Amino acid sequence: MLIRFLSVILLFFAAGCAPRHFTHHFIDRQSSSVTLSLKAPKAAEVLFVSSLDSFRARPTTKNSGGLWAVNTPADREFNYFYIVDNRIYVPDCPYRENDDFGTTNCIYQPD
Repeated sequence: MLIRFLSVILLFFAAGCAPRHFTHHFIDRQSSSVTLSLKAPKAAEVLFVSSLDSFRARPTTKNSGGLWAVNTPADREFNYFYIVDNRIYVPDCPYRENDDFGTTNCIYQPD
């Protein structure tokens, strides 16, 4: 698991910041889950990376409008970011934290 996380960090430094071909990040909380979405109509692939999965990249689902989404449990706090076309992207989010590698992660906090 640590190797996967370090691989993601190395990918970040090798690829730089993600291109800005997306516009919005959405969080939609239901009773027991939360859907996190990223509007990226020109992206070929969007992966979701979070502390819920030991920072293992998970695929997202794209709808016809270019909105990429993933569902996760909504009952606990977690850190997350996206990988868009092999480049790390940290969206504008209400809560952030600096990590040990000089980058920033979003924080989901259940209310």
